[in-house]
Amino acid sequence: MKKIYLILWLCLFSLCSHAQENNARQIFNQAESEYDVGRIDQAIQLLQDNLEGFEGNLKQSAYRLLALCYMSEDRDEEARYYAEQLIKLNNYYNSTDDPARFQDIINQLKEGIVTTITTASSQSETVNEAPVPITIITAEMIEELGYNKNLGQILAAYVPGVVEITSFEEEDNLSMHGAYSSGQEFIMIMENGHRLNTRFNNVGLTSYSISTEKIDHIEVLRGPASSLYGNVALSAVVNIITKSGRTAEGVKVKYGYGSFNTHRADLTMGTQFMDADIFAWASIYYSDGQKRRFGDGKGYILNSHVFTPVEEYGLYKNTYYGPDRFYLAGYKDAPAYDFGVTFRLRGFDLMFSKKNVKKVLPKTMNYGGYEYDRFYAINGVKPGQGSGSTHAEISYTRQFRNVNLNASLYSDWYTLSYYDVEYDSAVFVSPVYGEDETYLQDENGNVIMETNDKGGRFSYSAYKEHTMGGYARASADYLLGNMKGNVLTGVQYEHFSLQSAFVLGGEQYEKVRNVFLNIDEITQAGKEKSLSLFIQDKHYILTRLILNAGFRYDFKYRQEEDVVRNFSPRLALMYVPNERFSLKLSYSEAFADLSFFNRYVSKTEFYTMDPQHLSAIQLTAMGNIPTWHLKYDANLFFNRYSNLMCWQERGEYSGKNIGKLTNIGIEGIARYAYKRLSAYLSLYYCKDLSSDSYYYNKSLKMVCGVPHFTLNLHGALQLLQGKTHELKIYGHSTYSGRQLNFMEEEVDDFYVDGTLLFDFGIKYCYKQWMQFSFDCENIFDTDHYICGPNYQYVPQIQRGRTLMASFSIKI
Repeated sequence: MKKIYLILWLCLFSLCSHAQENNARQIFNQAESEYDVGRIDQAIQLLQDNLEGFEGNLKQSAYRLLALCYMSEDRDEEARYYAEQLIKLNNYYNSTDDPARFQDIINQLKEGIVTTITTASSQSETVNEAPVPITIITAEMIEELGYNKNLGQILAAYVPGVVEITSFEEEDNLSMHGAYSSGQEFIMIMENGHRLNTRFNNVGLTSYSISTEKIDHIEVLRGPASSLYGNVALSAVVNIITKSGRTAEGVKVKYGYGSFNTHRADLTMGTQFMDADIFAWASIYYSDGQKRRFGDGKGYILNSHVFTPVEEYGLYKNTYYGPDRFYLAGYKDAPAYDFGVTFRLRGFDLMFSKKNVKKVLPKTMNYGGYEYDRFYAINGVKPGQGSGSTHAEISYTRQFRNVNLNASLYSDWYTLSYYDVEYDSAVFVSPVYGEDETYLQDENGNVIMETNDKGGRFSYSAYKEHTMGGYARASADYLLGNMKGNVLTGVQYEHFSLQSAFVLGGEQYEKVRNVFLNIDEITQAGKEKSLSLFIQDKHYILTRLILNAGFRYDFKYRQEEDVVRNFSPRLALMYVPNERFSLKLSYSEAFADLSFFNRYVSKTEFYTMDPQHLSAIQLTAMGNIPTWHLKYDANLFFNRYSNLMCWQERGEYSGKNIGKLTNIGIEGIARYAYKRLSAYLSLYYCKDLSSDSYYYNKSLKMVCGVPHFTLNLHGALQLLQGKTHELKIYGHSTYSGRQLNFMEEEVDDFYVDGTLLFDFGIKYCYKQWMQFSFDCENIFDTDHYICGPNYQYVPQIQRGRTLMASFSIKI
C-alpha cells in the first residue's frame, strides 16, 4: 500500500511540476509579446512578478528580456544589472543576434571590467573597485589555449609577471615578479577560497592534479595578499572558481589523445533541484612523456666555467653521468587525477575533492641520465615526485539585515613522496673540487675504469600530514554622515600535524640499503598551531574615491620552537569616476613563513625565525574603451623582498633565509573583443635594483633563473557561427627573454637565449552539444629551456612539439 501511495505522490508531483513549467512559459511568452508591441512597462511587470518561478533556460531568457526592456527605456543601470545576472547564469552566452548596445554590455561583462569577484576583499565587489591588480581568466580563455595545458601554463600565458622555472625537486614551479623559492611556495593556490598549498612544505601544485574543465574562471591577485590570507600569499593569490550546477547544466564528457601516448579525460555534471545546487567533476591525465638524448638539438654543458651551447653528445663537467636518456613531462604509473563535488543549499556550502599527481623524474640528482624502467617500484611508482591530497570543507552564510556572517570548518590530508635517483651508472667525469678519482664509461655503457660501486643508487621518502581548521567572518555596511562603507573582521585557527615520515635508501636499482620508518624525532616536532586575526574597511570617502585598509596578525605556535608573529598591513586608495576607468595606489606587506620541511626535515641549520617578507607599492590604471572594444590594465610595481631563502651547493651554508632583493617593473594587459574576433596581449618587464645573499649576479645586476621580459599574444577568430555549426581557430605566441643560469660574479656569459614559441588550435561545435578540437603546442618544435637556482648547473630543456585531438559531448 505504501508503494502505491509513493507512486501516486510522484505522479502528482510530476504533474504539478509540469503544470508550473507550462504556466511559467505562458507568462514569459505573454511578456515577450508585450515587449514586441512596445508595451515595455507591462512586460517588465510580468517578468518581475514571476521571476522566482522561472527556472533553467527560461530564467536566462527572462533576464535577457528584462535587460532589453530597460535598455529600450534608456535605464542603463537596470539593464546592466539583469545582463550581469544573465552572464552569471551562463558565462558562454552568445549575444551576436541581439542589438548592438546589448552586445557591448555582454562583451564588457565577459571581459571582466564589471565582473563581480570575491578574492580581493573576501566579499563581492567589481574588479575596478578591487584594491589590488586583478587578472581574470575565463573558461573560454582556458579552452582556447588547448586541452593539453595545465594550470601553471595557463597562468604563465595570461598573467604578466608569472614565468615557469626549475625547482630543486623537479616539480612544477613558478616565479612572480622576479622572486622564487626552491618549490612553488610564494603563490597561494586556492579552490573556491580553500587553500591547496600544503603546510609541510608550503608548495601549491599547478600541474595536472587540477582539472581545467571544472573551472568557471580564475581570479588572480597580482601582488602581496597576506592581509587577508596570511602565510604563503607573498607575491600572488590564485583562486580557482569552479562551475556550479546552474552554470554546468547537464553532463559533459571529454577525451583527448596526444603525442607521447598522452591521454586526458574529463567528466563534469551539474544540476539544480528545489533550492539545491550540485556540481561534480572527475579528471584523469596520463602521459609517457617525451624521451630525449643529451645530444638532441641544442644542448648546454658546463665546461671549465664557460657556459657553452653544443650540437653534439656531451658530458657535464663535475657531475655524475649515466645512460644517455632523460624524460620530459611524464605522468605515468599513477596517473594524475582530480575529482570532487560541491553542494549548496540555503546558505550551506559543502566541498569535497581528492587530487593526485606523480611526475616522472627528468634526470638524476647529479644531472645525469638514467633508465626509468630499471628501478624498482616503491608503493606502485617509480622515480619521480608524488603528491596526493584530500580536501573537505563545510561553510554556512547568513544575512541579518546589513550584517553578513560566514563560518567554515575544513580539513586537509596530504601524502607527499620523493623518489630520487642519485645516479644510474657509477660514472664520475673530470673532478673539479678536489675529488681524486675519475670513472669513465663509453657510449655503449662499458666501464673503462673499474669501481666497486654497482650504480643504481636511489632514495625514497614519504610524509603524511593533516591539517584541521576553521574561520569565522562578519561584514557589515555602514553610513557615516554622507559617507558609506563596509567593514569585515574575522578570526582563523589551524592545527597542523605530521603524521608519519618514511625514508629509505638503496642501490643496484632495487636493493634497499637502509630504512627509517616513522621517524619519531621528526613526527614529534611536526606539530604547529596557527591563530590569525584580520580586519578590513572599505570606505567611500567621496562617491568616486575609495579607501581600502586592512591588516592581519598571525601567530604560529611551533613544537619545541619560539612563537612566530607577523603583521601584514594593506592600504589602497582608489579613484573610480565610472565603471570604465579606475586608478589605484596601494601599499601592502606579505610573508611566507619557513616551512617545516625547510626548518627541520632538510636540516637547515642556519635559518632565522623571521619569515620571508615582501613590501610592495603598486600603481594601477585599468578600464575599457567601448568604442574600440578594448580593455586595458597597466601596473607599475616596486618590490622589496627580505629574509628570502637561498639554497647553495657551495659556500659557507647550504640554505639560509637572509636574502634580499629590490626590483621595479611594469606589467600590462590589453584585450580586444568585437563580434567574431578577440585578442589578448600581456607583457612584463622587470629591473633588479639590488640584492644580497640571493640568486643574483651583482656584476650583471640580474637574478638568475627568470627572464626580465616576457610577452604573450593570444588571438581567436570565429570562422563560422550559426545555430547548428560553430568553427573557431585560435593561436598563442610567447616570447621569453634570455635568462641567467648562474650567479657567480665573475661569470658573465651564462645565459640561455630568449625564445619565441607558437601554439595553434581549431575547434568545431555542433548544436552546442558536440565538440571536436585539435591543438598543436610548439608548432615549430623549438628547443627551449628554463633555468633555476644556483645548484641547477644545467638549463632544463622543455617538451617539444605536442599534438592533441579531443572530442566532447554534452547532454
